[in-house]
Amino acid sequence: MSTLRFKAKPTSRSLLCTLLALSCGAARAEPAKSVWIELGTQAGPIPSPTRSEPAHVLLWQGQPILVDVGDGTAEQLAKAHIPIDSIHTVFISHLHFDHTGGLFAFLGMRDQGGGPGRKLMTIYGPPGTKAMVDGLRSAMQPGSALLPQKPSDYKVVELDNGSSVTLGDVKVTTASNSHYLLWRGSGAKPVSLSYRFDLPDRSIVYTGDTGPSVDVEKLAHGADLLVSEIMDADTALDELKRDRPRISKGTYKFVRDHFTEEHLPPEQVGSLAEHAGVRALVLTHFGGSTGQADQITRLTKEISANFHGSIRFASDLDRF
Repeated sequence: MSTLRFKAKPTSRSLLCTLLALSCGAARAEPAKSVWIELGTQAGPIPSPTRSEPAHVLLWQGQPILVDVGDGTAEQLAKAHIPIDSIHTVFISHLHFDHTGGLFAFLGMRDQGGGPGRKLMTIYGPPGTKAMVDGLRSAMQPGSALLPQKPSDYKVVELDNGSSVTLGDVKVTTASNSHYLLWRGSGAKPVSLSYRFDLPDRSIVYTGDTGPSVDVEKLAHGADLLVSEIMDADTALDELKRDRPRISKGTYKFVRDHFTEEHLPPEQVGSLAEHAGVRALVLTHFGGSTGQADQITRLTKEISANFHGSIRFASDLDRF
């Protein structure tokens, strides 16, 4: 099995070159390369002492694009040496709390900590994103009254299956996935989006939360890097029974079906990567993670039964 190569941790000088696009001779000599940073790799909504909630950054030519904004995103950005006010673009996969819970703090800290002349920030997401952002802005008003300057403006663009956005020389394409397969709620069925980022140097696909999905396979066709969720359902269900021994049979069945049909077990992750023909696979949103090496070995073996490319389980702040 091949191994995905990591970039060395940047020095403070190279970080400035990457993030602020300063005129460094070494930076000019190197070809432009995209970097995918895992800010948070925990499957929500239960907090973890070792992993932050789902959030990721795509760096291209000094411009960071934030992808999902789980709880703790602002702190993880600081650990990754990415200033909050350097982010002008946000993509949200779906509106579950573990993928959006850090947005309130991110927006508020951006207003309080940023200087004058901030650029307009655009937030892309599925239907319902505008209502969520409007609600957060309303909740921010008491704190904003203390600011010496007018709060930032945010533009919200709602996307659906097959939407396409061009950001300079980065093309972003969406596909709706199967994360709401078992939806039985009232009103319109929510939309969960997977994203493909086509950059000059490579293509990266981010599944967000999904179960098996032909549309995601098509979206990821021929991608250089697939960043996929993974669910170790048996381990997660064992933890559920241990932590909530009085859980009802109906609730347990609902959770089991959600874990196995609206998320990706390891064999399904392998099938997705193989059918899409991707070159490398990174696993995030790790459901049922124990932190034990034997679990990674077992899951890697199950993935490898269907996919023979590079496989890597991500930890917070890893770069790919």
